[in-house]
Amino acid sequence: MPEPNVDLGMRLYGMMQFLLSEFATQSAPQAAAPRNVVSKEDALDAVVLLAAAIDQPSQQGVIPREHAKHMASLLMVIRDYIQPLPPGFDEDGTDIATADLAEMVNGIHAAKRDLL
Repeated sequence: MPEPNVDLGMRLYGMMQFLLSEFATQSAPQAAAPRNVVSKEDALDAVVLLAAAIDQPSQQGVIPREHAKHMASLLMVIRDYIQPLPPGFDEDGTDIATADLAEMVNGIHAAKRDLL
């Protein structure tokens, strides 16, 4: 049973901090058995809500634009894994979303290597 004096947000924030620590030390956290609580639709909705939480302070100048673009790009990697993104067309009609996602994933791999 969850501790009553610690709120839901704080517990999940603590989980996020734990995962950040594990990532920084190149540790693989133990995964729990499937909980069957979060649906694909829930995950997609969470991505959109997080995108809004990034966009609003960016539009207000609270978050630097470059930082917001980086966060949004990482979020699109997550979104594409859950459900492929729509095509992202260049001026000539070429779908460049695949190349953009590949560049982001390469950046994630490089950042992970740099932690060592």
